Amino acid sequence: MNKFFAGLATSLIVFGSAFGCLAQETNSLLWKVSGKDITKPSYLFGTIHMLPQDKYFFTEKMEEALKNSEVLALEADIDIPLAEQMKMATQMMMPDGKKWSDYMTAEEYATLKSAFVDSLGIKDKKVDKYANIRPIYISGLILTELLGKVKMYEQELTEMAKKEKKEIVGLETIQEQMEIVSSIPVEDQMDDLKASTASMLRDYNEMLEAYVTQNLTELEKVSTDSEGFDKMEAKLLTERNDRWVKAIQEVLAKQSTFFAVGAMHLVGENGLIEQLKAAGYTVEAVN
Repeated sequence: MNKFFAGLATSLIVFGSAFGCLAQETNSLLWKVSGKDITKPSYLFGTIHMLPQDKYFFTEKMEEALKNSEVLALEADIDIPLAEQMKMATQMMMPDGKKWSDYMTAEEYATLKSAFVDSLGIKDKKVDKYANIRPIYISGLILTELLGKVKMYEQELTEMAKKEKKEIVGLETIQEQMEIVSSIPVEDQMDDLKASTASMLRDYNEMLEAYVTQNLTELEKVSTDSEGFDKMEAKLLTERNDRWVKAIQEVLAKQSTFFAVGAMHLVGENGLIEQLKAAGYTVEAVN
């Protein structure tokens, strides 16, 4: 998978957040969905879209759940033609040929550049190149450079599903994801960038630590404590959850499905776990 998709996918999880909390501390990324009109259980699996290769894990119970499911459902099917990838790459660019400096004073831009250089070790000239890209994608692009060898659950799960000749579907298309990002005002993205650049790597490492211990409560806390995301939460998380839970319910009674989405989509009162429970399903952690 190239850096464009790595950056896109990572951005949508690094800036992910949720309101509310689980009833108790829960150490599980895998949840079984049963009851109501379901004859064969389906599963919810919370991913982090990119992590260092040495931190990657997929337990026997996770493997068993995937093996017993007929379909793999990801946020979006990542297997798309190169021509389409190139087309979407252009959508990552700032609108109307503008740069970050067009949205702030010279002093603010100098301060932002210093944060990139001092906190992230990004060279000054490279920051100027990044300044042509919509801010929301920057965290993912930077992490692809800083983390070294990485793995992505979407890619790993896709390969496993293909080996077992399972159907692979997306809850939305990558183009729809791009349109969601494009609908977020650049001004809001700039505000978030200014607030979060200095702590970007630290915030990711805290999120990663919570993830590898499968502690959803701590993962949610780390994310909600991060600065500058409130203006984008509805577009990136809540509204997507509301759409996805409807799509999920449509297939639960038809076929056993392994739903793999960013872990932050699972938690909170607007998360998929609570929404499915409210709809009458039994949703239990698989430990």
